[in-house]
Formats: sequence, structure tokens, C-alpha cells
Amino acid sequence: MRPSLSFLALVLVVSLPAFAAAQYGHPLKGQWSGQWEHEGDSRRLLLDVQWDGEAVTGVINPGDEGAPITSVTIDYSDPTAWKVRIEARGEGSSGAPVSIVAEGTLENLGAYSRLFHGTWTEGERSGPFLVTRN
Repeated sequence: MRPSLSFLALVLVVSLPAFAAAQYGHPLKGQWSGQWEHEGDSRRLLLDVQWDGEAVTGVINPGDEGAPITSVTIDYSDPTAWKVRIEARGEGSSGAPVSIVAEGTLENLGAYSRLFHGTWTEGERSGPFLVTRN
């Protein structure tokens, strides 16, 4: 008995995230650069994201003022554009802890130069962001 075309299409769609991860490692892995906007002010943004085979980890704006990533949630339901939420804990200008959330869409999964864009929230400030994998 031959499998139906719709069954084969379903298997392909379900397995695409695994193929994307197998080609270059995890699609979020790498160094990303771009910017986020808040009330007309553009702010530089760097992400250094790692994949250890089980978890996505990393740092936002690596260096003395880097914010370690504390949580990453990925919705794989659309195999061509994943929904991603990255949470981190940074330090505000006063030295007080500040919550950082990047919530958006990861696109061009099969390409080396992927895009991640959406809404960046840092404490009470929020605005659009766009980063490209370097």
C-alpha cells in the first residue's frame, strides 16, 4: 500500500524544523546584530546565542553590560517562520535589574543570513526590533 500524498506532505512539514536545525545547528545559534527603536531613538542591539544540543542560551549585548538570556520559547507550528520569545535580565541605567523581552518572528530558516524581528521590551520601554545573523 502506498502512502497518500497528503500523508507525505504532513511528514515533510513536521520534519522541516529538524532539517533546518541539522543544516547549520539550531536556527537561533550565532551572533546577531541590528537595532531596536523607542520613541524615535535607535539603539544598537547584539545577540550572542548558543545551542548545546538541549537548550538555547546566550547573552544580549555581550560585554560589561551584557544581559544573560534566561528563557527561550519557540513556536514551531509554521515551518517557514518560527515565533520566538527570548527573555533576559539586564541592568537599567540606575543599576536596578530590568526585564528584557524580545518577541517576534525568525525567518529565512534555511538560509545562513536569517532575520529575527518583532517587539523589543526593556523595562517600561518598548519598540520594534530587527536583527540579522552575522
